[in-house]
Amino acid sequence: MNPFEKFSKKIGFTSTETNVILFILLACLIGITVNLFKNVKNDKTFLEFNYKQEDSLFNAASGDPGIGDSASNLEEKKIASQRELLDFTKEKFPERNTKNISLPQKIININEANISELTQLPGFGEKTAAAVIDYRKKHGRIKSLDGLLNIKGIGKKKLEKIKSLITLE
Repeated sequence: MNPFEKFSKKIGFTSTETNVILFILLACLIGITVNLFKNVKNDKTFLEFNYKQEDSLFNAASGDPGIGDSASNLEEKKIASQRELLDFTKEKFPERNTKNISLPQKIININEANISELTQLPGFGEKTAAAVIDYRKKHGRIKSLDGLLNIKGIGKKKLEKIKSLITLE
């Protein structure tokens, strides 16, 4: 009986299991040895890539002159300055459809305001204004700011936006 058979009987392995384990260990040792010799022979030198050309093409295609070589991009687009590029005023974009949001000139009494006054509040459209008026008709005067939370269309965030613009007189 050879020493491997004695060892496998002590552990409780069959001869096939012992042969499989020995094969796996031998394959791992051969792999480690080959890898060590391979690394010693090859001095690993990493290739360096210069992506400036590809970056400039990407930036030109994306239309973002703020990235990369901004001077050449700004000249190509004929923009006088970075500030002009970031200027998004209504005069620059007259075709935009934006709602004319204006804050009320005075504090609005929520218990006496009509629909046109209520729609001046931020986040209030005609539906929310009508809901406030309907609530007043059904329940009477609104006695506290928390009472506004009972109205459909008014949540905590909207209440925070308007509480400095309204009164409950």
